[in-house]
Amino acid sequence: MINDVEMLTYVLQNAEMGCQGITCVRKDIKDSEIDGVLCEQLVKYGKIYHCANNMLRNRGEEIHHVSPMTKAMTRVAASRDLKRDSSASHIAEMMIKGNTMGVNKMARHIRNYEGNDESIKMLARKMLDTEEENIREMKSFIG
Repeated sequence: MINDVEMLTYVLQNAEMGCQGITCVRKDIKDSEIDGVLCEQLVKYGKIYHCANNMLRNRGEEIHHVSPMTKAMTRVAASRDLKRDSSASHIAEMMIKGNTMGVNKMARHIRNYEGNDESIKMLARKMLDTEEENIREMKSFIG
């Protein structure tokens, strides 16, 4: 079972990885339309990240970020993938894969959350809804 701090930490790290993934692919984007959508998604992830960060700090908890190794591996994988194909369609596929992993893990965390804090439940649900919305948005670029 997952407690309040574990849930907030997971939401924070999930949003942090969303920001990381978008930042990695934006360097190689040539299509301004997908770039605009990704910028909007980046802002949403940033808001969720800051909300989870503030909730943890208000509880006096230490913030545990995604490890530098995980971030580096994400950058390397994205760079390698984009060297092969940097089309909007391929970027959308990459983002959908990441969001799908996020949806699956977030749904599992929500199911295993044992706390009763409605603000944490709402933030976790917002993270899940954001990931699902991102998938819908990226589908329009596949083709």
